Amino acid sequence: MNPIEFEPTPNPDALRILPGRRVSHGQPRQFTRTSPVADPLAAELLAIDGIERVLIGADFVTVVREDASRTWDSLRPEIVLALSDALDRDLPPEPPTVPAESLPLGEIEQQIEVVLDRWVRPLLAADGGEAVFVRFDPTDGTVWIRMEGACGGCPSGSITLKRGIEQAIRRWVPEVTRVLPVEAERARENDPKARFRQWIAGKWGSR
Repeated sequence: MNPIEFEPTPNPDALRILPGRRVSHGQPRQFTRTSPVADPLAAELLAIDGIERVLIGADFVTVVREDASRTWDSLRPEIVLALSDALDRDLPPEPPTVPAESLPLGEIEQQIEVVLDRWVRPLLAADGGEAVFVRFDPTDGTVWIRMEGACGGCPSGSITLKRGIEQAIRRWVPEVTRVLPVEAERARENDPKARFRQWIAGKWGSR
């Protein structure tokens, strides 16, 4: 088995791991303890006390700890054992299942995905992160993105979103006016004033 390498990320609560072999197909996928986990490798890692989220890419794995109470020095041996157990089974990586409701994408949505694939995701993957396109709102040109892996909860995540992802998408897709994290959308949905402003804009147009 190839040696397992650990790399720090801009997020102090996340580590990028290089197993030395392919572990998945397709786009990186994130798994959490609160969602059903069908991936055997993700299940092994999430069974470790202190690991909150796991992002599995084609040839890397990102683990995110709950907090700094569990040091990486104490977690690394458990991570190595979990990875070794899962990879020693030599389970063939399965391509991710694409939900039917996510297809088909419109022309603008397809352009956004192309920009993410070409300009954004390779850079984020190098830091153990991923950007998932959630939806595009044609009424105001807003794109909603979910940051995963090391990028989720990273102190510099908002800078990455505005200066990197937003600039790249707006450069190639002129219909996009701004890019926001899905957390901001949830906060807006829970704000009665924001919902009222959205209703006004939809009925009479923004003033």
